[in-house]
Amino acid sequence: MPAMMSLSKILLLALVIGAVWFGWRWVNRVQEIGRARSAARRRDGGRDAAAGGSPRSPGAYAPTLEAEDMEKCPECGAYVAPRSAVSCGRPACPYGR
Repeated sequence: MPAMMSLSKILLLALVIGAVWFGWRWVNRVQEIGRARSAARRRDGGRDAAAGGSPRSPGAYAPTLEAEDMEKCPECGAYVAPRSAVSCGRPACPYGR
């Protein structure tokens, strides 16, 4: 005997499919807004694009760090950042203790 689909089962299935569809669209929209805000922050140098280009509060964003060239230590051969280097422990290390 073949199983018959009742009207209530068909409506429930349509409701579940619709909920999944609209949920998927909502998640994608939220992700796209987040990507757009991240791109705007990178482009504007850390300022919030939604707030008219001004930071929300002082200290709301971390300070931007500058890149620093690494230098090879003449004593041990390790590459270190000169401003924050510490001694490797060898007697002739140029970075002191």
